[in-house]
Order: sequence, then structure tokens, then C-alpha cells
Amino acid sequence: MVEFFLAVFLMLLVSLIFGEILHRVKQPPLVGQLLAGVLIGPSILNIVQPTDDLNTITNIALFFVMLITGLSIRTKDIIEAGKRALVISLLAFTVPFVCGAEVATLFGLPLVESLVVGLTIAITAVPVNAIILMELGLLKTRLGSTVITAGVINDILSLIVLGMITSIQANGSISSSELTISIAKVLLFVGGVLIIDALFRHNPEWLRSSGSQVKKILQTRDSTLAVVLTVSIGVSLLAEQAGLHFIIGTFFAGLILNDAIAGESLIEATKVSSAITFGFFAPLLFAFIGIEFNAGAVAGVLLFASILLVVAVLTKLVSGISGALLTGFSLLESRTIGILMNSRGMVELVIATIAYQSGLIPLPIFSVVVAVGIITTIISGSAARISVPTIHNQSMTGG
Repeated sequence: MVEFFLAVFLMLLVSLIFGEILHRVKQPPLVGQLLAGVLIGPSILNIVQPTDDLNTITNIALFFVMLITGLSIRTKDIIEAGKRALVISLLAFTVPFVCGAEVATLFGLPLVESLVVGLTIAITAVPVNAIILMELGLLKTRLGSTVITAGVINDILSLIVLGMITSIQANGSISSSELTISIAKVLLFVGGVLIIDALFRHNPEWLRSSGSQVKKILQTRDSTLAVVLTVSIGVSLLAEQAGLHFIIGTFFAGLILNDAIAGESLIEATKVSSAITFGFFAPLLFAFIGIEFNAGAVAGVLLFASILLVVAVLTKLVSGISGALLTGFSLLESRTIGILMNSRGMVELVIATIAYQSGLIPLPIFSVVVAVGIITTIISGSAARISVPTIHNQSMTGG
């Protein structure tokens, strides 16, 4: 226990320091937390090594990170997403996914590993882009809302595709019948979530009445948070039964709860969950990813890593710009959208960790996709700050 808490202490301390440093140079704090893990892990100082205990707390951290991600998104925003966001999202997801998987296949990776590689470079990070857009004063513009909505659609696609890949791996084959069953399970689960959510959204009076009754029953302190966590775990278990990953269920549970629990109760529960997540679990999660990152493993596949990085940047940039131009954005705005779609950040790292811990990819490939995620997040954050001043006024008038 002493060794465990010493490791947690070091991870939190160094993550806090590095996160603050990166924040002050206008980079996402999670990049600093990742670098902290790389520093104290086997790649450099070798002070902290991956253990089963740290792996367990990382799984709990994954649960909380994905719960907050779900709670931060409203289903109606997804449903009401305009054609612009949908076109941009589909292009910026499909092109990198196909190209990344093809590159991995050319380097001799098996099908499942190739699909995971393609998936990780197809992701766009909503939380990172939200922070960047807020800092640049563009979040409430047409450009900002389009980028965020496209990222939401992109992330949901990535979660669904991950579940399909996991099902394929579990079945041990990719026959058309099993693939059809896997897709049907995903659609059944997602469809059930959307139906339940729609019932909540379209029956506000019933929801308020039921909420009042529940409040009378639940008198204990922070009982709403207990309900949120219990429901989330329950939905996550149902996702497992549907052949999806536990954490995918957690994300969808957050979507349902966002519409099912209204008012101050949800706000307070979300604040507490967010504080726990970003103050404790998220730094540990990203530090642990950095600890698991193996520089030596990347060195062994340096050519693959270099080519994948170039493909990841170019495919996102080209598909993002193309989608934006097709939907009526100017060239300058489209360039900025393409840059922002390159940010992979939290969701990419979470999915890479899930894939690695589930045995879908080995350590060298995990280390490569983590490195790509870190580098592209840094690149997109820096490039957006260079690109935005030239289109800021245009975007504000367009919004």
C-alpha cells in the first residue's frame, strides 16, 4: 500500500507541475500530464512502473472521464447537428480511418490492429477543441459550433466503431453473419439509449413530476450523485452484455442522465464528478498512459510511427478543409477547421488505452498511437493560435 500511494503521490505531483507549465504556454494540461508520466516512467527516470493496482485505478479513471464526457453533451445538440457538421465529421473520420488502417496493413499488422490504428487517428478531441476555441473567443461563432458538433459526431462514431472492433476480436473471425450480429447489437443498444432519452426529452412534465417524487424519497446527502453513478454502472454493464466495451456504456449513460435529471441536482452532481475527475482521476489516467508509453518500443518501429504521424496530420487536414469548403466556409475558416480537427487529445488516448488493455493492440503500437496523439494535439493547438487571428473578424461576422 505504501508503494501504491507513493506512486499515486508522484503521479499527481509531477502531473500538477507539468500541467500548470503547459497551461501557461497555452497548451492543453493533459499534454503536461502525459509528459509527466513519460518522465517518471520506464522511458526516462524509471521511478514508477505499471502495476495491477495502478491499472485498476486507471480503469476507474476511464469510467469517470467518459461519464463527464457524456454528461457534457446533450443528445438534442447531436440530433440538431447541421449538415455542415455532419459532412465535415464524416469526411474527417472516414478518410483518416481508411488511410491509417491501410498504412498499418502495409506494415504487416493484423486486421484488428490495423483497424484500431485507423480508428485512433480518425478521432477528434472535443474537450481540447472547446478549450482552444474558448481561449480564442470563437466558441459561440458559426465556426466554433460547427467544430464542436463535428467533434461530437466524430467521437460517437469512434465509440461505436471501437465496440464493433472489440466484438470482432472476441468472435475470433470476421464472417459476414457475425459482423452483422455485432452491428445489430451496437444499433440495438444505441437505439435503445436514444429512445429512452427521447422519452425523457419529450415528456418534461412527467419528468419533473417523477423528479419531485424521487427527491422526496432520496433524503441522504449527495444522493443524486449516487443515482448518477449507479445508473452509469448499470448502463455500462448492459453495454458489456451487448458486446460493447464497459466504458462505451458509461458515455451513453451520461447522455441519458443529462436529459433524465434536470435542474440544480444534476448541476451539483456534475460539478462534484467533474472535480473528482479533473482534480484526481484524469491526471492519474494521463500520467499512467505516459508511464505505459515505451520510447524504446517506438524506436523499434520508428519508420511506421513517422509515416503514421504524417498520414494522421495530412488526412485530417485535407478532409477537414474539404468538408468545410463543401459546406460554405471560406478558405481561411476551412483551414482553421482542418487544423482543429487534427486535435486528438483525451478521447484518442482513452480509446488507445482501452484497446491496449483489452489486448487489441500490443505495446509498440500503443506507444506509437499515444505519441501521435500527443504530437498532433500540440500541433493543432499551436497552429490554431497562428491561423485564428487572420479569420477572427470574418468568423465573428459569419456567426
